[in-house]
This record gives sequence, C-alpha cells and structure tokens, in this order.
Amino acid sequence: MLLRLCSHDPRLRDLRVWRVLRSSRQRVSLIAGRVSIAPIEPPSPVLPHSIRRSDSSGSILSVTPSTRAPSPTAEKDKGSFLGGRSISDFVIDGEIGRGAYGLVKRAREIHADGSLGPPLVIKQVIKSRILADCWKKHPKHGTIPIEIYVMSAISNTSYALPPLRPWDPSRLTSTTPKSTDHHQPPLQAHLDDSWIEGKVVKGHPNICPLLDFFEDNHYYYLVLPSTTPEQLKNEPPPSSDLFDLVETFPQGLPASSIRTYLGQIADALCFLHLQGIVHRDVKDENVVLGPAGKCILIDFGSSGLVKKHGWDTFSGTLDYAGPEILRGERYHGKEQDVWAFGVVAYVLLVGECPFMTAEETQEGLQSPFANASIALDERCGEGKEHDDEEADGGGGLGDAAVLVRACLQVDVAARPTFEKILQCRFLAGAGGWGME
Repeated sequence: MLLRLCSHDPRLRDLRVWRVLRSSRQRVSLIAGRVSIAPIEPPSPVLPHSIRRSDSSGSILSVTPSTRAPSPTAEKDKGSFLGGRSISDFVIDGEIGRGAYGLVKRAREIHADGSLGPPLVIKQVIKSRILADCWKKHPKHGTIPIEIYVMSAISNTSYALPPLRPWDPSRLTSTTPKSTDHHQPPLQAHLDDSWIEGKVVKGHPNICPLLDFFEDNHYYYLVLPSTTPEQLKNEPPPSSDLFDLVETFPQGLPASSIRTYLGQIADALCFLHLQGIVHRDVKDENVVLGPAGKCILIDFGSSGLVKKHGWDTFSGTLDYAGPEILRGERYHGKEQDVWAFGVVAYVLLVGECPFMTAEETQEGLQSPFANASIALDERCGEGKEHDDEEADGGGGLGDAAVLVRACLQVDVAARPTFEKILQCRFLAGAGGWGME
C-alpha cells in the first residue's frame, strides 16, 4: 500500500478548519506515503507586491525529485530554451496569485510597434518543484511538464459544436428578467453568435486553451487567455471563480446557477475523458468564471493520460480526494474526477465541503445520519424535491441530490461516467435519470 494515510494523522483528523476557512484548503502530493511542507511563496523576480487570497496555506509536497534533466544554464545557447520568447516580451499588470508551484500574473504582450495587446494571463511554473510524475515526453519538444503537454494537445483537438445544451446560460434570457440583485450570479446572457451547431473549433469551449508557452532557467511560462468578466461601472468586482462565488452564497447557489455551471464542467470533463485525459484536481478554485454565465476549467498541473493500471500517487486537494485514495489504493483518474465533481456539486448546493474527516469520506453519503447527508437533505429534500424545476424538467433540487449521491459513491465501480452524468435529469431535463 503506497499511499498509507492513517485516520489519526492530524492533517486528516482536523479538516474542520478547512471547512470553515475554505481558502486554507491545501493541495497535497502523496508518493510512497512521504510528505513534507514546501514554502508557501516562491521568489518573484518581477513583482515585489503580492496579491493573494487570505489565509492562503502552503502545499504539502512529495520529496521525490524531478525526473527531468536540468534545463540549459544561462551560459548555454539561449536558443535551446523552448518557445524562443522571454517574459520581457510582456508588460506585467499585476499578480493574481501564487503558491508553492508558481505564480499567476496579468499581462499584455508588447507588439513590435510598441503597442500592447489584449489582457492575458501568464502562469509561471517553478521548474524545481515539478513532481516526478508530472512530466511527459513530447515527440517534438522533448520532456516537458504534463500541464503543457495536455493543454497543447487539447488546444489542437478538433471539436464539432453540438446543439446548445439544456444547461446553457442563454436559456434564461427569455424567461428571466435582468436582475438588479448584486448577489445573483451573472447568468443572464445573449446567444453566442459564434456557437453554430456543427461548427468545428479547436479545443473545448469550457476548457482553458494554451495560447503559447516558453521557458527560462527557472520557470516554464504558460500564456493563457483572460476570461474574467469585465467590471461594470459602479458595480463590485465580479467573482473570478467558483471558489469566490460560493463564498457569497454560504447557504448554496440558486439551482439554476448550479445547473449552468455543473453542466459546463461535466461537458468539459466528458471531453477530456474521451481524449484519454484525466484532470485529477477538479475543485471549485479550478473553475474560472467568464462573461454571460460561462465557466472554464483550468489548472492541468496534476493531469495525466489514462493509465491501464492507474496511479499510486496523488496530487490534488484532500477535500476532493476519493476514499480509495485515502485508503492508499491504486486508483483510476476518471473515477476520481467523478468523485471530485460530486464534491463540487455538493459545495454549490450546500455551501461547504461535505466531509470533515477521513472517516467521513470513507463513509460517504451512505448513512442518512451522516452530517453531509443531513445537510444535503435539508437543501434538497423534505418536500423541496421539485423546487426550482425548470420548464424542461431539469434543475430540480431532488434531481440535484440524486446526481451528488451518484458521484459520491464509495464503491468506485458504482460511480457514473461523465457521459452518463450529462444524461441526468438535473442537467438534461425530462427523460434523463433522476428521482424515482
């Protein structure tokens, strides 16, 4: 048993603090049961000022070394670096966040004529902290981080747009007047003129594309589009991701919002799994919000290609780790993504993570007396099963609870695939599976 986590481990026993202060949730990497605490913040050669979430914690990192050969040194030919670009080609507008793995910054590219391009996001990944199982040999670029390998592959995969999905935010336009309540999520939308059924695009609309990447001695740089909704005049800043949005809804989001976001996340993960890719770090912080109710899956630093025999290492957040991982068993990434998706769904419904301890995770929602089961029933049961049901039969709270319980099955084999999840009544509407 390579991932030996004991229930008396203080990191697992006292998850109550993580539940109350959600921003303190730690990303962990577990390899052969050995963990150590890494520094919270990497050095920043560009910006002295740090913009970060409050109560941010460090990550627990495996001490297993990287398997990649050292990158070229400054004395060697600069042309040997991937990408042939430099961070000096960009103006840095500010820092979005930082952690043990790297930094994320707002930036604009400097054009040849001196003008600045549109807003971008640059993710700087610290080479020395990339874990041993997070590298992949690329036929053209050699050994590169799995994050770049996967994002590059996704961004170059053709995808034929299906008909607008039942959960598309534009469904609310004709039936819901524009709200003046600033506590409501920004779901009202116009139809996207670029969404034409059958149109072939690159990548998936709900997965962050990789625009470019390059490296220097210390970092890999990922150039990503900026998706944050524009701040309106005299309005508070919009939530940047589901993490922020949940913080403004301590009792859970409106069901129509939950249907919109879960549908897009499930669609993105279904696309990934069909390409033989697993995310392995699905959580609300890794779903950023775009304009008009759109959301986008980000952060592929823990992703991987499906393995026949699964993994005996885990790099993610314990709150979202399935019971098989906490038991130290080999696991397959698809089923772990489904479990984590179920945790996200629960968080959107109830406003907090479902399990406070490793013991609770092992029990799941099997007992009606479990705290998580009681809280889910309070939101979705007790006569409220058909509350918020939409005209097409989707979006009902009772069906939302059925979806959560299906994903949070302790028995790995009992969890649905994302193809089946997309067919549930909560997302797909009448005719889908849900309450009996």
